[in-house]
Amino acid sequence: MEELARAFFARQGFLAIRSVSIQFEDEEVTDVDVWLYGRQGGGVRTRALIDVKDKKSPKAFERIMWARGMQLALGADRAIVTTTDTSSKVTRFAQQQKVALLTGAFLRRWSGGDVLHDRLSLEEFISNIQTYESHKQDGDWIRQIASAKSAVVSLAPYPAFNKAIGSFRFFAERAQTRPQHRELAVRGAFLSAALASMALDAALEKLAFEEAPVRHKLLHAGITFGDAGDNRVKSSIETVLAVISKGVKNGRALARQTSDALDQMFSNVRAEIVADFFAAEKNAALLFPVARELEARSHMRRRSDLMALSIEAKAVVGVFADYIGAKRMALLSDEFVSVEPTGLSPFPDVPSKVVDAGTDKAAAEQDEAAAERAASGS
Repeated sequence: MEELARAFFARQGFLAIRSVSIQFEDEEVTDVDVWLYGRQGGGVRTRALIDVKDKKSPKAFERIMWARGMQLALGADRAIVTTTDTSSKVTRFAQQQKVALLTGAFLRRWSGGDVLHDRLSLEEFISNIQTYESHKQDGDWIRQIASAKSAVVSLAPYPAFNKAIGSFRFFAERAQTRPQHRELAVRGAFLSAALASMALDAALEKLAFEEAPVRHKLLHAGITFGDAGDNRVKSSIETVLAVISKGVKNGRALARQTSDALDQMFSNVRAEIVADFFAAEKNAALLFPVARELEARSHMRRRSDLMALSIEAKAVVGVFADYIGAKRMALLSDEFVSVEPTGLSPFPDVPSKVVDAGTDKAAAEQDEAAAERAASGS
């Protein structure tokens, strides 16, 4: 059901990600079944969460309250609950709480039975990584992805970008140095690049109406210092240096040496590579569609579909590769030393019509109306 909910909103134009852990200072708080990120224009972004329950006892009232609370806690624009409970009382309560409802029956009817066949489910994606027996000892591949997904929801845009780029670097290095597992690494790299693109697009939300030089300066600073875009890190460093200069013996010389060392350290970040490219509006506009494409490619069943990137996606992956000092061909070449996996079974068929006997035409129309409201955010 989570896969169907993800697929439905992906078809509506959202970047939809399953199973996102919400963390606070490295402590896991809870998780979101599906997270949605959308872009409607230069300065408009939409964020929503979906709580999915496909059980005989869905506890719909509880789930509606949980989803509403999570919406407020995360600052999301919308909260959606997918449930099997379609009673009018539940519907009225959801409307009162400003939570949209979708039913499992509607999603199954919408899918038509073939929506998921060309894409690896999250469970299959993870199982695919687990075919590499040393994945956990080799840096914990699954945790790398989970951390990057968590960052784009739990952190401010710039630190989320840096976290996702760290995951991208990890998989780019494995793609180059683990040829037998290069396909797995490329999938992880593409997904991490999608998350990094999403985070950078979120950062640009506040810069949509700035001139290119201003955008460049703020992008460069945000990526370099990894704060929320408020220069807090840089201000803190300047405060510490001022204290050293005035309050320590030979403080001026020590502060100057420390400042030079910090400047050298931050210059190694090479943030200008990303800032130079995405300060241009035409390139910044690529981030959201490329994020959606890379996320989709990372889950394609066939290797040929995995590597069939658009020119725009190749450009963004190339910029990220240059930024971290990775070889582009390790990520973009369609030559592999290993045989394409054949043991991945297709996603189980979804019945084309799974409607309760008591569901009539009016209920079906109500479901469709609810789906349209959920997708549009009305």
